[in-house]
Amino acid sequence: MREVIHQYGVELDWMENMAAQLGGYVEDNFIKVPDDGSPGTRYVCSINEQITSFVVHVTYKEDVLYKLRNTRHDFVSLFFNLTEGEAIHLLDGVSRSIGRWGYNLSVFDSNLDGDYLVKSGCTTYMVAIFIKKTALKNYISDIPLYEQILESVFKPELNTIVRFDRMSNQAWWLMDELRKFSASGPLYDVLIQGTVYGLISDYLDQLLMQEIILEKVVQEDINSIMSSQSYLVEHIKDPFPGIATLASNVYMSETKYKRIFKKITGFTANNFFLSNKLSFAKELLETGNYTIAEIAAEFNFFDASHLIEQFKNTYGVTPKEYLNLL
Repeated sequence: MREVIHQYGVELDWMENMAAQLGGYVEDNFIKVPDDGSPGTRYVCSINEQITSFVVHVTYKEDVLYKLRNTRHDFVSLFFNLTEGEAIHLLDGVSRSIGRWGYNLSVFDSNLDGDYLVKSGCTTYMVAIFIKKTALKNYISDIPLYEQILESVFKPELNTIVRFDRMSNQAWWLMDELRKFSASGPLYDVLIQGTVYGLISDYLDQLLMQEIILEKVVQEDINSIMSSQSYLVEHIKDPFPGIATLASNVYMSETKYKRIFKKITGFTANNFFLSNKLSFAKELLETGNYTIAEIAAEFNFFDASHLIEQFKNTYGVTPKEYLNLL
């Protein structure tokens, strides 16, 4: 396994170190890597003096463990990640699936460390955006909900900027459109700029619909919530265990657990559990080997009608209608 200890930033001085540790080199905007490692495109584009983007579209022929250890703490990272294959975000031995079929939008304060394991055979398509906190603060200042708490959001002693979420359909479409163009094209930088501004705008639109939770989060809190989410997924076929049990498992009060869980994921624990239960149910439905009643029983829904109702609330169509769309 190759281990890469690296950093990011709006400034571009991190590129040489990352390239060297991947066995490659920097050429213009590209980080070039040998074909026997993880060939493909790694393209860095400076959007303006306060925003830099990093577009990655590569296939891994070896396992790579990335250890993010930023030395600058003046920016926020937005990772839109459509990796297909086994890609895992790690914190103190607790893992979380990242990519197209897992949490594909991650927002990190640059003062948080993180490890990211990509297994051989994965194909990664990712757009990372590094934005100065001063610029993000200016963007957020236009959101009325943030007027009274704007200063607190960016005070590290009061709040940590962190979120694991799923990107919107609009964000997915923007990324998919960019993927159609070659990085060697004459207008590629312009295309990236349009995509990045679109993704930032979409992220800000999501903020309008999210509850604002001011909370300082330490690494241990993130580990605890990731561990709790793993527990929920492992027991996805069971009834919801209840907040008291979940909080006790990670040695938190119920009040803190509910607050931290929603801050980090954007979901309540119950909604997270139901969302994943429906996702697993949808996968079984797609096989064509199970009836609605059998799937409902498998994942502990009250009955088939309950599964149909929850499925339509989440995906906008009934299971039968969804199958007709495949």
